[in-house]
Amino acid sequence: MNENTTFKAGYFFALASALFYALQVVVNKYILSSGIAARDQLVMVYTGSTLVLLVVFLFQRKKSGATLFPEKPFRIPIIVQGVLGCCFTSFFLFLAMERMNAGICSMLLYLCPIYVCIFFMATGIRKISFYNKLAVGLAFAGAVLVLNILGGGDLKWSAAGIALGFLSGLCYAFYSIHADLKLKDMPAMQMLFYMYLVAMLTFWVLNPGFLAHPPTIPAGMIPVMLFAIFLQVMPLAMINLSIRMIGSNKTTVIATMELPLTVLLAFFILGEKMTLLQVLGIGLTLLAVIIINVKKE
Repeated sequence: MNENTTFKAGYFFALASALFYALQVVVNKYILSSGIAARDQLVMVYTGSTLVLLVVFLFQRKKSGATLFPEKPFRIPIIVQGVLGCCFTSFFLFLAMERMNAGICSMLLYLCPIYVCIFFMATGIRKISFYNKLAVGLAFAGAVLVLNILGGGDLKWSAAGIALGFLSGLCYAFYSIHADLKLKDMPAMQMLFYMYLVAMLTFWVLNPGFLAHPPTIPAGMIPVMLFAIFLQVMPLAMINLSIRMIGSNKTTVIATMELPLTVLLAFFILGEKMTLLQVLGIGLTLLAVIIINVKKE
Protein backbone atom coordinates (compact mmCIF):
# COMPACT_ATOMS: atom_id res chain seq x y z
CA MET A 1 0.00 0.00 0.00
CA ASN A 2 1.61 3.29 -1.13
CA GLU A 3 1.63 6.48 0.95
CA ASN A 4 -1.27 8.12 -0.89
CA THR A 5 -3.46 5.03 -0.58
CA THR A 6 -2.61 4.72 3.11
CA PHE A 7 -3.52 8.38 3.63
CA LYS A 8 -6.93 7.93 1.95
CA ALA A 9 -7.58 4.72 3.87
CA GLY A 10 -6.79 6.50 7.14
CA TYR A 11 -9.44 9.14 6.43
CA PHE A 12 -11.92 6.44 5.42
CA PHE A 13 -11.41 4.52 8.66
CA ALA A 14 -11.77 7.74 10.71
CA LEU A 15 -15.09 8.56 9.02
CA ALA A 16 -16.25 4.96 9.35
CA SER A 17 -15.41 5.07 13.06
CA ALA A 18 -17.47 8.26 13.49
CA LEU A 19 -20.42 6.62 11.68
CA PHE A 20 -20.21 3.45 13.78
CA TYR A 21 -19.99 5.44 17.03
CA ALA A 22 -23.05 7.45 15.99
CA LEU A 23 -24.91 4.25 15.14
CA GLN A 24 -23.84 2.82 18.50
CA VAL A 25 -25.62 5.61 20.38
CA VAL A 26 -28.75 5.49 18.22
CA VAL A 27 -29.08 1.68 18.24
CA ASN A 28 -28.62 1.50 22.01
CA LYS A 29 -31.25 4.23 22.44
CA TYR A 30 -33.57 2.22 20.18
CA ILE A 31 -33.11 -0.87 22.39
CA LEU A 32 -33.76 1.19 25.52
CA SER A 33 -36.95 2.51 23.92
CA SER A 34 -38.16 -1.09 23.52
CA GLY A 35 -38.42 -1.39 27.31
CA ILE A 36 -35.14 -3.15 28.16
CA ALA A 37 -33.57 -1.53 31.23
CA ALA A 38 -30.21 0.20 30.88
CA ARG A 39 -28.47 -2.04 33.44
CA ASP A 40 -29.67 -5.22 31.72
CA GLN A 41 -28.66 -3.92 28.32
CA LEU A 42 -25.20 -2.95 29.55
CA VAL A 43 -24.60 -6.43 30.98
CA MET A 44 -25.55 -8.07 27.68
CA VAL A 45 -23.70 -5.67 25.38
CA TYR A 46 -20.48 -5.64 27.41
CA THR A 47 -20.50 -9.40 27.96
CA GLY A 48 -20.85 -9.99 24.23
CA SER A 49 -18.25 -7.40 23.22
CA THR A 50 -15.77 -8.67 25.85
CA LEU A 51 -16.04 -12.20 24.43
CA VAL A 52 -15.38 -10.84 20.94
CA LEU A 53 -12.34 -8.89 22.18
CA LEU A 54 -11.08 -12.01 23.97
CA VAL A 55 -11.04 -13.96 20.70
CA VAL A 56 -9.29 -11.13 18.86
CA PHE A 57 -6.77 -10.65 21.69
CA LEU A 58 -5.87 -14.34 21.83
CA PHE A 59 -5.56 -14.46 18.04
CA GLN A 60 -3.29 -11.39 17.85
CA ARG A 61 -1.38 -11.85 21.11
CA LYS A 62 1.65 -13.72 19.81
CA LYS A 63 1.83 -11.60 16.67
CA SER A 64 1.84 -8.37 18.70
CA GLY A 65 4.20 -9.73 21.36
CA ALA A 66 1.77 -8.97 24.19
CA THR A 67 1.80 -11.08 27.35
CA LEU A 68 -1.30 -13.04 28.32
CA PHE A 69 -1.71 -11.04 31.54
CA PRO A 70 -0.90 -7.34 32.01
CA GLU A 71 2.52 -6.53 33.37
CA LYS A 72 2.63 -5.37 36.99
CA PRO A 73 2.86 -1.57 36.33
CA PHE A 74 -0.40 -1.72 34.31
CA ARG A 75 -2.54 -3.87 36.61
CA ILE A 76 -3.95 -1.20 38.93
CA PRO A 77 -4.27 1.45 36.15
CA ILE A 78 -6.23 -0.95 33.90
CA ILE A 79 -8.66 -1.69 36.74
CA VAL A 80 -9.14 2.05 37.35
CA GLN A 81 -9.58 2.61 33.60
CA GLY A 82 -12.11 -0.20 33.31
CA VAL A 83 -14.24 0.99 36.23
CA LEU A 84 -14.05 4.80 36.19
CA GLY A 85 -13.28 5.33 32.51
CA CYS A 86 -15.03 2.62 30.52
CA CYS A 87 -17.80 1.33 32.80
CA PHE A 88 -19.07 4.59 34.25
CA THR A 89 -18.88 6.47 30.96
CA SER A 90 -21.35 3.97 29.47
CA PHE A 91 -23.33 3.57 32.70
CA PHE A 92 -24.12 7.28 33.03
CA LEU A 93 -24.67 7.65 29.27
CA PHE A 94 -27.24 4.83 29.18
CA LEU A 95 -29.04 6.18 32.25
CA ALA A 96 -29.14 9.59 30.55
CA MET A 97 -30.53 8.04 27.35
CA GLU A 98 -33.37 6.52 29.39
CA ARG A 99 -34.41 10.11 30.12
CA MET A 100 -33.41 12.18 27.08
CA ASN A 101 -32.87 12.21 23.35
CA ALA A 102 -29.83 10.40 21.94
CA GLY A 103 -28.58 13.56 20.19
CA ILE A 104 -28.50 15.59 23.41
CA CYS A 105 -26.84 12.76 25.35
CA SER A 106 -24.21 12.47 22.64
CA MET A 107 -23.51 16.21 22.84
CA LEU A 108 -23.07 16.09 26.62
CA LEU A 109 -20.67 13.16 26.24
CA TYR A 110 -18.82 14.91 23.44
CA LEU A 111 -18.05 17.91 25.66
CA CYS A 112 -15.25 15.92 27.34
CA PRO A 113 -12.40 18.01 25.80
CA ILE A 114 -14.13 21.11 27.17
CA TYR A 115 -14.27 19.56 30.64
CA VAL A 116 -10.51 18.99 30.47
CA CYS A 117 -9.93 22.65 29.54
CA ILE A 118 -12.19 23.86 32.36
CA PHE A 119 -10.30 21.66 34.81
CA PHE A 120 -6.95 23.15 33.80
CA MET A 121 -8.41 26.67 33.84
CA ALA A 122 -9.82 26.18 37.34
CA THR A 123 -6.71 24.56 38.82
CA GLY A 124 -4.04 26.52 36.97
CA ILE A 125 -2.08 23.29 36.46
CA ARG A 126 -1.59 24.05 32.77
CA LYS A 127 -1.72 27.27 30.81
CA ILE A 128 -4.82 27.52 28.63
CA SER A 129 -4.55 29.35 25.31
CA PHE A 130 -6.95 31.94 23.93
CA TYR A 131 -8.30 29.36 21.47
CA ASN A 132 -9.12 26.94 24.27
CA LYS A 133 -10.91 29.68 26.20
CA LEU A 134 -12.82 30.56 23.03
CA ALA A 135 -13.78 26.89 22.63
CA VAL A 136 -15.08 26.76 26.21
CA GLY A 137 -17.25 29.82 25.55
CA LEU A 138 -18.62 28.38 22.30
CA ALA A 139 -19.36 25.04 23.97
CA PHE A 140 -21.17 26.76 26.83
CA ALA A 141 -23.29 28.78 24.38
CA GLY A 142 -24.01 25.62 22.39
CA ALA A 143 -25.09 23.74 25.50
CA VAL A 144 -27.45 26.57 26.50
CA LEU A 145 -29.12 26.42 23.07
CA VAL A 146 -29.30 22.62 22.82
CA LEU A 147 -30.64 22.13 26.34
CA ASN A 148 -33.23 24.84 25.65
CA ILE A 149 -32.36 26.61 28.89
CA LEU A 150 -33.61 29.91 27.50
CA GLY A 151 -36.99 28.36 26.58
CA GLY A 152 -38.98 28.73 23.42
CA GLY A 153 -38.65 25.12 22.18
CA ASP A 154 -40.68 21.98 22.57
CA LEU A 155 -37.91 19.86 24.11
CA LYS A 156 -38.86 18.12 27.34
CA TRP A 157 -35.56 17.52 29.06
CA SER A 158 -34.83 15.94 32.41
CA ALA A 159 -32.59 17.61 35.02
CA ALA A 160 -31.49 14.14 36.14
CA GLY A 161 -30.79 13.19 32.53
CA ILE A 162 -28.63 16.27 31.98
CA ALA A 163 -26.71 15.61 35.21
CA LEU A 164 -26.11 12.00 34.12
CA GLY A 165 -25.00 13.18 30.68
CA PHE A 166 -22.48 15.58 32.23
CA LEU A 167 -21.19 12.79 34.48
CA SER A 168 -20.76 10.57 31.42
CA GLY A 169 -18.70 13.30 29.73
CA LEU A 170 -16.57 13.77 32.85
CA CYS A 171 -15.86 10.04 33.02
CA TYR A 172 -14.97 10.08 29.32
CA ALA A 173 -12.56 12.96 29.95
CA PHE A 174 -10.97 10.89 32.72
CA TYR A 175 -10.82 7.94 30.30
CA SER A 176 -8.80 9.99 27.81
CA ILE A 177 -6.42 11.57 30.34
CA HIS A 178 -5.81 8.39 32.33
CA ALA A 179 -5.17 6.31 29.20
CA ASP A 180 -2.63 8.86 27.99
CA LEU A 181 -0.84 9.17 31.33
CA LYS A 182 -0.92 5.61 32.63
CA LEU A 183 -1.59 3.18 29.78
CA LYS A 184 0.02 4.56 26.62
CA ASP A 185 2.82 1.95 26.79
CA MET A 186 0.43 -0.97 27.29
CA PRO A 187 -0.22 -3.06 24.12
CA ALA A 188 -3.39 -1.69 22.53
CA MET A 189 -5.34 -4.95 22.14
CA GLN A 190 -4.37 -6.12 25.62
CA MET A 191 -5.52 -2.80 27.07
CA LEU A 192 -8.88 -2.93 25.25
CA PHE A 193 -9.64 -6.49 26.30
CA TYR A 194 -8.77 -6.07 29.98
CA MET A 195 -10.49 -2.69 30.14
CA TYR A 196 -13.69 -4.24 28.78
CA LEU A 197 -13.28 -7.27 31.05
CA VAL A 198 -13.11 -5.04 34.13
CA ALA A 199 -16.07 -2.97 32.88
CA MET A 200 -18.11 -6.12 32.19
CA LEU A 201 -17.45 -7.50 35.69
CA THR A 202 -18.40 -4.13 37.18
CA PHE A 203 -21.70 -4.15 35.29
CA TRP A 204 -22.45 -7.63 36.66
CA VAL A 205 -21.75 -6.32 40.18
CA LEU A 206 -24.03 -3.32 39.58
CA ASN A 207 -26.80 -5.66 38.39
CA PRO A 208 -26.70 -8.69 40.75
CA GLY A 209 -30.26 -9.71 39.93
CA PHE A 210 -29.62 -10.17 36.20
CA LEU A 211 -29.43 -13.98 36.34
CA ALA A 212 -32.27 -14.32 38.86
CA HIS A 213 -34.57 -12.10 36.79
CA PRO A 214 -33.22 -12.01 33.21
CA PRO A 215 -34.89 -9.50 30.90
CA THR A 216 -37.41 -10.68 28.33
CA ILE A 217 -36.05 -9.86 24.89
CA PRO A 218 -38.54 -9.92 21.98
CA ALA A 219 -37.39 -12.16 19.13
CA GLY A 220 -37.23 -9.20 16.77
CA MET A 221 -34.89 -7.37 19.14
CA ILE A 222 -32.23 -10.15 19.24
CA PRO A 223 -30.62 -9.16 15.87
CA VAL A 224 -30.60 -5.53 17.05
CA MET A 225 -28.85 -6.55 20.27
CA LEU A 226 -26.24 -8.51 18.27
CA PHE A 227 -25.76 -5.44 16.07
CA ALA A 228 -25.23 -3.34 19.22
CA ILE A 229 -22.48 -5.75 20.33
CA PHE A 230 -20.87 -5.44 16.88
CA LEU A 231 -21.05 -1.64 17.14
CA GLN A 232 -19.40 -1.76 20.56
CA VAL A 233 -16.27 -3.34 19.06
CA MET A 234 -16.03 -2.21 15.43
CA PRO A 235 -15.38 1.54 15.98
CA LEU A 236 -12.43 0.68 18.24
CA ALA A 237 -10.76 -1.23 15.42
CA MET A 238 -11.53 1.51 12.89
CA ILE A 239 -10.15 4.36 14.97
CA ASN A 240 -6.98 2.44 15.84
CA LEU A 241 -6.35 1.76 12.15
CA SER A 242 -6.92 5.43 11.34
CA ILE A 243 -4.51 6.61 14.06
CA ARG A 244 -1.79 4.33 12.70
CA MET A 245 -2.28 5.65 9.16
CA ILE A 246 -2.79 9.41 9.60
CA GLY A 247 -2.00 10.12 13.26
CA SER A 248 -4.14 10.90 16.30
CA ASN A 249 -4.64 14.64 15.59
CA LYS A 250 -6.18 14.19 12.13
CA THR A 251 -8.21 11.19 13.33
CA THR A 252 -9.62 13.13 16.28
CA VAL A 253 -10.66 16.07 14.11
CA ILE A 254 -12.41 13.82 11.57
CA ALA A 255 -14.06 11.89 14.41
CA THR A 256 -15.94 15.07 15.36
CA MET A 257 -18.36 14.06 12.60
CA GLU A 258 -19.80 11.63 15.13
CA LEU A 259 -21.89 14.36 16.76
CA PRO A 260 -23.79 15.63 13.67
CA LEU A 261 -24.10 12.05 12.40
CA THR A 262 -25.73 11.04 15.69
CA VAL A 263 -28.22 13.90 15.41
CA LEU A 264 -29.05 13.00 11.79
CA LEU A 265 -29.41 9.28 12.49
CA ALA A 266 -31.52 9.99 15.57
CA PHE A 267 -33.80 12.12 13.38
CA PHE A 268 -34.24 9.47 10.66
CA ILE A 269 -34.25 6.32 12.84
CA LEU A 270 -35.73 7.48 16.16
CA GLY A 271 -37.77 10.44 14.95
CA GLU A 272 -36.00 12.83 17.33
CA LYS A 273 -36.54 16.46 16.41
CA MET A 274 -34.63 19.62 17.25
CA THR A 275 -35.42 23.28 16.80
CA LEU A 276 -33.26 25.52 14.60
CA LEU A 277 -31.65 27.02 17.71
CA GLN A 278 -30.77 23.56 19.01
CA VAL A 279 -29.17 22.65 15.67
CA LEU A 280 -27.19 25.89 15.94
CA GLY A 281 -26.15 24.84 19.44
CA ILE A 282 -24.91 21.49 18.10
CA GLY A 283 -22.91 23.42 15.50
CA LEU A 284 -21.29 25.64 18.15
CA THR A 285 -20.40 22.59 20.24
CA LEU A 286 -18.91 20.88 17.19
CA LEU A 287 -16.88 24.00 16.36
CA ALA A 288 -15.59 24.16 19.94
CA VAL A 289 -14.39 20.55 19.85
CA ILE A 290 -12.72 21.08 16.46
CA ILE A 291 -10.88 24.17 17.79
CA ILE A 292 -9.65 22.21 20.80
CA ASN A 293 -8.28 19.41 18.60
CA VAL A 294 -6.82 21.59 15.82
CA LYS A 295 -4.98 23.80 18.32
CA LYS A 296 -3.83 20.89 20.46
CA GLU A 297 -0.05 20.89 20.84
